[in-house]
Amino acid sequence: ARARARPAHRSRPGVAVVTRFGSVVLALLVASGCGDAPPEAGPVGTSEVDFAAVERAYDACLDGAVDEGVAALDSVLAQSPGAPDALVARGLCRWARSEDREALDDVQAAYDDLTSAIEAVEAGTPARGSALDEIYSHRAFVAQTLDDGWVRTLEDLDQAVPLEPDEPRHILDRGVVRSYLGDTLAARSDLEQYLVLADSFEVSDPARRAVVERLLEDLTPARTAAR
Repeated sequence: ARARARPAHRSRPGVAVVTRFGSVVLALLVASGCGDAPPEAGPVGTSEVDFAAVERAYDACLDGAVDEGVAALDSVLAQSPGAPDALVARGLCRWARSEDREALDDVQAAYDDLTSAIEAVEAGTPARGSALDEIYSHRAFVAQTLDDGWVRTLEDLDQAVPLEPDEPRHILDRGVVRSYLGDTLAARSDLEQYLVLADSFEVSDPARRAVVERLLEDLTPARTAAR
């Protein structure tokens, strides 16, 4: 299996995928362990950032104290403006808060934080907690709830895939989004590539494979023509 550094910003298993897409297929994928699985803990932030404070604040969000976590991340960013890891953590906390309150303002704020993190990393500011492809993936999740979210979601996944072309999760996410958009051929290509990659890196399991194969079956020309 390929060893790959995981971002330190952990999420509850499957929450991101289920809430952004609301699909039975994706719910089954989450249950079988794919989508945004909780990554391993690791160092976050740059040498100029109090990354221990970032982790404490993000842990507070995960434990349900989202307002306190966001406030703590506000303080970190006041001391280290534009720090990508703190921006990613605050964006994910704000997104979690939006799910609890159905607050579109928090969704937009989360999207803006992740956009700022992407811009900072692309400008050369190091982010040790989340690789750039992961930040694009996070923003894709958030984008789905905005008015033109499917467009933004696909655009961000199109950015994430070439950054880590061997990452099965990005390929799977893009395949599902393409299926929702009606791009059957592209969706099938992604889903088939996902199965190959998952097998190659020994990250597949029978339940997950069964769900993806079921989706592929639904995307066969005969099935789609009958709809």
